[in-house]
Amino acid sequence: MAKKLTYNSTFDEVGWSLRDTLDEIKQKGETKDLKYEMLLKYGRLRLMEGNLNDAYQIFQQCSIHSIDNGVRDIKELYYWTSRCLEEQGNKERALSGYLRLLENEENQKDEEFVNAVLDRLNLFGDISSLVDEYKKRRHEEMTNPKDLLGKVLKFLRENK
Repeated sequence: MAKKLTYNSTFDEVGWSLRDTLDEIKQKGETKDLKYEMLLKYGRLRLMEGNLNDAYQIFQQCSIHSIDNGVRDIKELYYWTSRCLEEQGNKERALSGYLRLLENEENQKDEEFVNAVLDRLNLFGDISSLVDEYKKRRHEEMTNPKDLLGKVLKFLRENK
Protein backbone atom coordinates (compact mmCIF):
# COMPACT_ATOMS: atom_id res chain seq x y z
CA MET A 1 0.00 0.00 0.00
CA ALA A 2 1.31 3.41 -0.94
CA LYS A 3 2.14 5.97 1.72
CA LYS A 4 -0.51 8.69 1.97
CA LEU A 5 0.71 11.96 0.55
CA THR A 6 0.77 15.02 2.77
CA TYR A 7 0.74 18.68 1.79
CA ASN A 8 4.50 18.71 2.46
CA SER A 9 5.35 15.53 0.55
CA THR A 10 8.60 15.62 -1.39
CA PHE A 11 8.94 15.51 -5.15
CA ASP A 12 10.07 11.87 -4.93
CA GLU A 13 7.12 10.89 -2.73
CA VAL A 14 4.63 12.46 -5.15
CA GLY A 15 6.43 10.85 -8.10
CA TRP A 16 6.37 7.37 -6.56
CA SER A 17 2.73 7.83 -5.59
CA LEU A 18 1.91 8.82 -9.18
CA ARG A 19 3.73 5.70 -10.39
CA ASP A 20 1.63 3.59 -7.99
CA THR A 21 -1.55 5.19 -9.35
CA LEU A 22 -0.47 4.52 -12.94
CA ASP A 23 0.27 0.88 -12.02
CA GLU A 24 -3.18 0.61 -10.47
CA ILE A 25 -4.73 2.01 -13.65
CA LYS A 26 -2.86 -0.62 -15.68
CA GLN A 27 -4.15 -3.38 -13.40
CA LYS A 28 -7.76 -2.28 -12.84
CA GLY A 29 -8.42 0.04 -15.74
CA GLU A 30 -9.01 3.76 -15.64
CA THR A 31 -11.80 4.67 -13.22
CA LYS A 32 -13.03 8.21 -12.63
CA ASP A 33 -11.35 8.31 -9.21
CA LEU A 34 -8.03 6.93 -10.46
CA LYS A 35 -7.93 9.38 -13.35
CA TYR A 36 -8.68 12.24 -10.94
CA GLU A 37 -5.91 11.02 -8.62
CA MET A 38 -3.49 10.70 -11.53
CA LEU A 39 -4.20 14.24 -12.81
CA LEU A 40 -3.93 15.74 -9.33
CA LYS A 41 -0.58 14.07 -8.64
CA TYR A 42 0.77 14.95 -12.08
CA GLY A 43 -0.26 18.58 -11.56
CA ARG A 44 1.51 18.59 -8.19
CA LEU A 45 4.68 17.27 -9.84
CA ARG A 46 4.61 19.95 -12.52
CA LEU A 47 4.03 22.59 -9.83
CA MET A 48 6.98 21.29 -7.81
CA GLU A 49 9.14 21.39 -10.95
CA GLY A 50 8.22 25.05 -11.41
CA ASN A 51 6.25 24.43 -14.61
CA LEU A 52 3.42 26.65 -13.40
CA ASN A 53 1.51 27.01 -16.67
CA ASP A 54 1.56 23.24 -17.24
CA ALA A 55 0.49 22.62 -13.64
CA TYR A 56 -2.39 25.08 -13.93
CA GLN A 57 -3.59 23.48 -17.18
CA ILE A 58 -3.46 20.03 -15.59
CA PHE A 59 -5.41 21.26 -12.56
CA GLN A 60 -8.01 22.74 -14.93
CA GLN A 61 -8.25 19.39 -16.75
CA CYS A 62 -8.64 17.69 -13.37
CA SER A 63 -11.41 20.14 -12.46
CA ILE A 64 -13.28 19.45 -15.71
CA HIS A 65 -12.89 15.72 -15.12
CA SER A 66 -14.25 16.04 -11.57
CA ILE A 67 -17.29 18.01 -12.76
CA ASP A 68 -17.99 15.68 -15.68
CA ASN A 69 -17.66 12.56 -13.54
CA GLY A 70 -19.10 13.63 -10.21
CA VAL A 71 -15.88 13.33 -8.21
CA ARG A 72 -16.96 14.56 -4.81
CA ASP A 73 -13.95 15.29 -2.60
CA ILE A 74 -12.11 17.98 -4.54
CA LYS A 75 -10.72 20.16 -1.77
CA GLU A 76 -7.15 19.11 -2.57
CA LEU A 77 -7.64 20.14 -6.19
CA TYR A 78 -8.69 23.62 -5.10
CA TYR A 79 -5.84 23.78 -2.60
CA TRP A 80 -3.24 22.90 -5.25
CA THR A 81 -4.84 25.21 -7.82
CA SER A 82 -4.62 28.03 -5.27
CA ARG A 83 -0.98 27.11 -4.61
CA CYS A 84 -0.34 27.29 -8.35
CA LEU A 85 -2.01 30.70 -8.57
CA GLU A 86 0.08 31.85 -5.62
CA GLU A 87 3.28 30.70 -7.32
CA GLN A 88 2.22 32.46 -10.54
CA GLY A 89 1.98 35.70 -8.55
CA ASN A 90 -1.80 35.89 -8.57
CA LYS A 91 -1.97 36.34 -4.80
CA GLU A 92 -5.49 37.79 -4.74
CA ARG A 93 -7.04 34.78 -6.53
CA ALA A 94 -4.96 32.40 -4.41
CA LEU A 95 -6.09 34.11 -1.22
CA SER A 96 -9.70 33.96 -2.38
CA GLY A 97 -9.31 30.23 -3.06
CA TYR A 98 -7.79 29.56 0.35
CA LEU A 99 -10.50 31.53 2.15
CA ARG A 100 -13.26 29.71 0.28
CA LEU A 101 -11.70 26.41 1.28
CA LEU A 102 -11.78 27.47 4.93
CA GLU A 103 -15.43 28.56 4.67
CA ASN A 104 -16.52 25.02 3.80
CA GLU A 105 -17.69 23.23 6.95
CA GLU A 106 -16.70 19.80 5.60
CA ASN A 107 -13.15 21.01 5.03
CA GLN A 108 -12.98 22.33 8.60
CA LYS A 109 -13.26 18.76 9.91
CA ASP A 110 -9.89 17.85 8.35
CA GLU A 111 -7.28 19.30 10.71
CA GLU A 112 -4.33 18.47 8.46
CA PHE A 113 -6.02 20.25 5.56
CA VAL A 114 -6.94 23.34 7.62
CA ASN A 115 -3.37 23.56 8.93
CA ALA A 116 -2.00 23.34 5.37
CA VAL A 117 -4.25 26.20 4.24
CA LEU A 118 -3.38 28.28 7.32
CA ASP A 119 0.32 27.69 6.67
CA ARG A 120 -0.13 29.16 3.19
CA LEU A 121 -2.08 32.13 4.53
CA ASN A 122 0.70 32.85 7.05
CA LEU A 123 3.03 33.45 4.12
CA PHE A 124 0.85 36.34 2.98
CA GLY A 125 1.80 38.38 6.07
CA ASP A 126 -0.86 40.74 7.37
CA ILE A 127 -3.93 39.81 5.37
CA SER A 128 -6.56 41.54 7.47
CA SER A 129 -7.37 44.17 4.83
CA LEU A 130 -7.45 41.48 2.11
CA VAL A 131 -9.76 39.33 4.22
CA ASP A 132 -12.07 42.30 4.84
CA GLU A 133 -12.19 42.99 1.10
CA TYR A 134 -12.83 39.32 0.40
CA LYS A 135 -15.70 39.24 2.91
CA LYS A 136 -17.29 42.30 1.30
CA ARG A 137 -17.02 40.81 -2.20
CA ARG A 138 -18.29 37.45 -0.98
CA HIS A 139 -21.27 39.07 0.78
CA GLU A 140 -22.07 41.00 -2.40
CA GLU A 141 -21.85 37.80 -4.47
CA MET A 142 -24.17 36.00 -2.07
CA THR A 143 -26.77 38.77 -1.77
CA ASN A 144 -26.72 40.02 -5.38
CA PRO A 145 -25.62 37.16 -7.64
CA LYS A 146 -24.90 38.14 -11.22
CA ASP A 147 -25.50 34.78 -12.89
CA LEU A 148 -28.48 32.45 -13.06
CA LEU A 149 -26.82 29.70 -11.03
CA GLY A 150 -26.02 32.19 -8.26
CA LYS A 151 -29.61 33.37 -8.22
CA VAL A 152 -30.89 29.78 -7.97
CA LEU A 153 -28.46 29.04 -5.11
CA LYS A 154 -29.55 32.20 -3.29
CA PHE A 155 -33.19 31.19 -3.69
CA LEU A 156 -32.49 27.69 -2.35
CA ARG A 157 -30.55 29.05 0.65
CA GLU A 158 -33.34 31.45 1.54
CA ASN A 159 -36.10 28.83 1.18
CA LYS A 160 -34.69 25.92 3.18
